Amino acid sequence: MTTTAPAGLHARLAPLLPPDRAARLARLLDGPLLRRPSAATPDAGAHRRLTRLAAHLPPAPEVLADAELLATLSELTALADPSLYQTFLSHYILCVGSLTLLGGAEADLHGELAHARTKGSFMVTEIGEASSHLRIRTEARYDARRRAFTLHTPDAAAAKFSSVAAPGLPQQAVVCARIVTDAQEGGEDGDGGEDRDGGVFSFLVDITGADGRPAPGVSISGPVTVDALPLPYGFVRFDGAEVRHDRWLADGATIDELGAVHDPRGGQDARLQRTLSCGQALWATLPSAMAALAARSAATVWRFSSVRRSHGRLAPGRPVLEYRTQQHAVLGALATAHTLRASARAALGEWAALRASAPASAPAPASASAPVRAGSAPGAVMTFAPWAAVDRALALRKVYSTRAVAGTVDELQHRCGLSGFFGENRLSEYLGLARAFENAGGDNTLTLLDAGRALAEGPVHADGPPALAAPTEAGWWPAVVAALQDRMAADLSRAREERRSTGHEGLDLWNPLMADVLLLGEVHAARLAADAASAWAVEDTPCAADLAAELATALTALDGLRQARRLAGPLLAHGVLAPDAVRALPAAMDTLCDRLLPRLPEVVAALDPAPGGAALDAPEYAAAVIERHAPAPISRLTARIGRTP
Repeated sequence: MTTTAPAGLHARLAPLLPPDRAARLARLLDGPLLRRPSAATPDAGAHRRLTRLAAHLPPAPEVLADAELLATLSELTALADPSLYQTFLSHYILCVGSLTLLGGAEADLHGELAHARTKGSFMVTEIGEASSHLRIRTEARYDARRRAFTLHTPDAAAAKFSSVAAPGLPQQAVVCARIVTDAQEGGEDGDGGEDRDGGVFSFLVDITGADGRPAPGVSISGPVTVDALPLPYGFVRFDGAEVRHDRWLADGATIDELGAVHDPRGGQDARLQRTLSCGQALWATLPSAMAALAARSAATVWRFSSVRRSHGRLAPGRPVLEYRTQQHAVLGALATAHTLRASARAALGEWAALRASAPASAPAPASASAPVRAGSAPGAVMTFAPWAAVDRALALRKVYSTRAVAGTVDELQHRCGLSGFFGENRLSEYLGLARAFENAGGDNTLTLLDAGRALAEGPVHADGPPALAAPTEAGWWPAVVAALQDRMAADLSRAREERRSTGHEGLDLWNPLMADVLLLGEVHAARLAADAASAWAVEDTPCAADLAAELATALTALDGLRQARRLAGPLLAHGVLAPDAVRALPAAMDTLCDRLLPRLPEVVAALDPAPGGAALDAPEYAAAVIERHAPAPISRLTARIGRTP
């Protein structure tokens, strides 16, 4: 076993951790210690590997407070093992993040959870109904005499879903539940009255004891298989599970002697927004993990394509990377990875600004509003889901990054032929992680619907022709997608008003417009990413130290042209581009590919400085993959097969 820390990983960690800790952690992330033996087997070991990882890290609250460290760990764990990354974010970002954000359970926060000796989870989704976050039915019944809560699952449809079906592990979870109190608590003769709904809050709950067995009042199903991201998932139900008062993450709220909840946040939607705002840390750091997956996948497939030859009859024996379709896919994937890097940096910057302007430890009074940022939606109405109302800009960065990676890795896997599906090349794992976050961490489609509706109901901007640079310049696509967003929003606003004027309301009003609302949300997410990439390419940003300006410009422009081809229909329908301009897009992509091809080693070194060592990376791929799967010594059985009867 090597005693030298891998150079690329160590370089990433060295500025963030003490030298000895950074070196040990780099070795851990590079070695087989963290890797699961099989992508096909749900792995409870990811939870134990989390403990090994935590042994080389500061206490969890300190990790959470360091955005750069949190994002870097998100990248490195996602690359090393997607299942470990999911376990990492559930523990550090959602569980510990909720405790840090909302307050409460101080002893637990600085105890076993701090070093992942107790595994933390986050439970919000209920399995039986769509948009369950807007109508959480798990109850936290308050007993004023004992100053404690008991959790109850009213029926099977309200069961929670989380990766807690691993035997033998001490586990806790932040559980989102609706407070229910007796309206006449403390009244004469102790008689109860009607139940009173106090809104949705978070509670720290023992899921298992120190022996790993379910805690009293907690029922955990057997493992539930999720092939895209194998972990020991299970359904969780509560039947009187007791929660101490100090494990209520009250965030400044109180319950009086009459059973009334007094919440400084005001209404129940504002409370739900606050309860779920732990998602901001996820949406701010998940794009870093997605960008890393895109860069690693694109770099790996570039190396493979550079040495792989095709025997198609047009040019037998020529490298597949000479074909324009392969260039558009592989170089386009590198361009997408560059855009995702820029968007990830923008997400971290937005989260840093948010935390600086509104410290998590200071609950806002009912009349206060969140800081206004470009793309945020303070006070937004929750229509389809709560996520865009919590933070529209960050939620959309999560949506864009996960969908971009899923589409990119899917295409790259196809471009590798059979080899793209070999487990050791990691593409299937990375694709599974990206697809899992289509729903995990806030449903992408619902977030886009809420974003699109907000734009349609917002101010309508002038509808003049956009001033466009050349399609091969970094500023072309941001101007095009901005014009498309404005025209789509204006058209949708007019259509909404026409329907409203004829008496349509609610679902009847919006249902015929839903496809356009969804597309408008997608375009807005693309605009946020385009603006981040354009700024990264032309401004004095961290990109400059890693990638020459002309390469950053070419990558930004190439990704924009790919997006324009994908959205060619709406661009034509709304008059943003003329047919001739759309027909010219492939030629512009060819021009950019020709600029990039001679300097791809430089591009790859900047985007993925620590290659993962997949078989696809090897110059002699076929020999490498055969060597990795060399047969064991001939057995008696195979010897018998070779004999003549």
